[in-house]
Amino acid sequence: MSEEGIRLAKRVAAQQGCSRREAEALITSGAVQVAGEVVTDPARRVSEGLPVQVNAGPVGGAMTVLLHKPAGMTAAEALRQAWSALALGPMPPAGLKECLPLPEQASGLSVWSDERPVVRRLLDRERPLETEWLLTMPVAAAQAVIGPLQAGGVRASLGHERDGLGQWRLVDKGDRGPKLVDFLDSRQLAGGWTLRRQRLGRQGLSPLSVGQVRLRLEFEKF
Repeated sequence: MSEEGIRLAKRVAAQQGCSRREAEALITSGAVQVAGEVVTDPARRVSEGLPVQVNAGPVGGAMTVLLHKPAGMTAAEALRQAWSALALGPMPPAGLKECLPLPEQASGLSVWSDERPVVRRLLDRERPLETEWLLTMPVAAAQAVIGPLQAGGVRASLGHERDGLGQWRLVDKGDRGPKLVDFLDSRQLAGGWTLRRQRLGRQGLSPLSVGQVRLRLEFEKF
């Protein structure tokens, strides 16, 4: 194809009314065709006369969706609000389920999938994924909170401290989210706390901002 024309990612973003990053995710997932040919290179230039089609879903039908869930909202509601950015239809497919559900009080990485290999890996209790959290709370509460977590097998390290608040990195095997939330609630911390899931296995939250959603790319593994 000639160097003339427009970058495919820009064309898809304009056509779908989405961001350039979301358009790139659609393209690399195999959901975009140029003149009937699947094109997975967002930088490919497309002349104005060539038709560009965005399929109703990724090639093969099954998908894994990564969501940055805000705190104080169910993951299902957050996904419904963000879904239109993927340009894959008006609502998430009924078969798309959240794996390792994120508690309503927590924010961070929420994973929805109907890809069998992905679901099996996420729910594998014999080989649980390493999970990373960021916990922000008053430094004065550290002894009452961090000590018991470390005694329970969680690796904890203080990242930074400011104005009496500290942010700890918590790393553990398996899904401890609901238990973490119950534990923090039981401490009734003056000044409160926030908890964000940063990573599941090798899959991190970046580059998603709060409330954003994207498709898992083919090469991304948990």
